[in-house]
Amino acid sequence: MIARIRPYTKYIALILTIILVALLLTQVSLKDVITTLTQINPLYLLAGFVLYTCTYFFRAWRFHVLLNNEVSLGELFNIECVHNMMNNLLPARTGELSYVYLLKKKNNRTTGDGLATLLVARILDFIGLAIIFFVSILLIKDVPGIIRNALWLIALFTIVVLVILAVLLFTGRAVLAFLQKIAGRFHIENNRVINYLLKKGNETVESLEKIQIKKGGLFLIVLSLLIWGLNYVMVYLLITGMNVQFPFLLVTVGCTFILLTTLLPIQGLGGFGTTETVWTLVFVPLGMSLNDAIISGFCYHIILIFYFIILGIYGWNKTRS
Repeated sequence: MIARIRPYTKYIALILTIILVALLLTQVSLKDVITTLTQINPLYLLAGFVLYTCTYFFRAWRFHVLLNNEVSLGELFNIECVHNMMNNLLPARTGELSYVYLLKKKNNRTTGDGLATLLVARILDFIGLAIIFFVSILLIKDVPGIIRNALWLIALFTIVVLVILAVLLFTGRAVLAFLQKIAGRFHIENNRVINYLLKKGNETVESLEKIQIKKGGLFLIVLSLLIWGLNYVMVYLLITGMNVQFPFLLVTVGCTFILLTTLLPIQGLGGFGTTETVWTLVFVPLGMSLNDAIISGFCYHIILIFYFIILGIYGWNKTRS
C-alpha cells in the first residue's frame, strides 16, 4: 500500500510546485529574485543561520526532555538536523518518519517512543505559535481585517489541540482499549495491518505515559516559545537584509500563518510554490507590496534551503559515524 501511495504523492507535489511557481513568476522576474539574493549583506545571512541553528538546539533539548533525558542532547541534535532536512525536502510531511527511524536505529528506542515524542512536540509547536500570535495581536494597534477574521479560527484550533493533548496524555489507554474492542467486534484484530497498528499504538501509549508532561510542561512550553521566537527574528533579519522595510510585529503575525502551514501535509516538492504562495497571500494583505512579497518569499525559501541542507549534511555525517 505504501509503495502505491508514494509515487502519487510525489507527482501531486511536483504538479503543485510547477503550477504555483509558474503563476508567481508571471508577476515578477526571476532576475529580480537572483539580484535580491546576491545583494543581501552576508552578516544578515550569517546571523540568520546562527539563529536557525539555535532552533535546532532547542528542538533537540525538547526531545531530550520528552525522552526523560535518556538520549544525549548531542545525538538528538544530529538527528534533528537530518529530520528537519528530510521534512523540508519530502512532500506531505513524510520526512517526519526520519526522526522515528533514526531514534530507533541509533538509540534503540521503540517506534512508540518516536511517535509519542514527535506527536507531543508538534502539539507544543502549535501551542508556542498560538501564544506568540495572540501576544503579537494584542500589541498591534490596528489589526488588519484579514487577521481579525482569522482570530476565531486560530483560537478554535488552539482549543482543539489542547483537548487532543489532554486526551492523549490522560485517556490514551482508554482510547486504545476502545479501538481494540472495535477490532475484536469486527473480528479483524488478527489482521496483519490492524495487529501492527494496534501494537504500535500500544507502544505509543506506553511512551506517552512515560513522558513527564506535568512535571516539565512549563519548561517544554518555554523551549517551544524560544524555537518559534528565534524563527521570527530570523525571518525579520532576512527580510531587512533584502531591503524590505516591514514592522516586526506584522512579520510575526504573518509568519504565524506561514509556519502553521508547515505543520500540515500540503507542501509542494521541497516546499516550492506552496511556501511562496502562502507568503504572498499573507503579507500582501498586511501591507507588503505584491512585488516585494513574491521576491522576498522566494529569497527566504532559497536561503532556508541552504540553511537546512548545510545542517542536514552535518547531521547525516554524524549519524553515520
